[in-house]
Amino acid sequence: MIFNMKKRLIVMNGQKLAQNDSTGDWKTEKVTKAEGVKPGIYNLYNAVDANKSNDNIGEVIHVDKKDNALYQKNESQYIKHDLNCFEQIPETGRMINIKYENNKTNITEVSKKRSQSIKL
Repeated sequence: MIFNMKKRLIVMNGQKLAQNDSTGDWKTEKVTKAEGVKPGIYNLYNAVDANKSNDNIGEVIHVDKKDNALYQKNESQYIKHDLNCFEQIPETGRMINIKYENNKTNITEVSKKRSQSIKL
């Protein structure tokens, strides 16, 4: 039986565990500080490639230099960006808007309050 490589993050107790699964068992590949990422399980294998014609607004949750990818969370969706498009890699835990121009990114900071819907 052949499995595709799955990736996920587990954030708890101020730590971020990057895990891979290619055999049916999750293996921790790397442990780092959570750096502003909220506790939870982030199934990065569900990430969609960034839409280069639209704004990509969300929180940076993980930078994977080994796989050359930056992951962003927007509500319940995960967005995967190619690190080659970044002149400077944004910090995790930051809410940003990533736009593409000529295959390069243009990044602007977004207020977390502004990105949430307002209930009256």
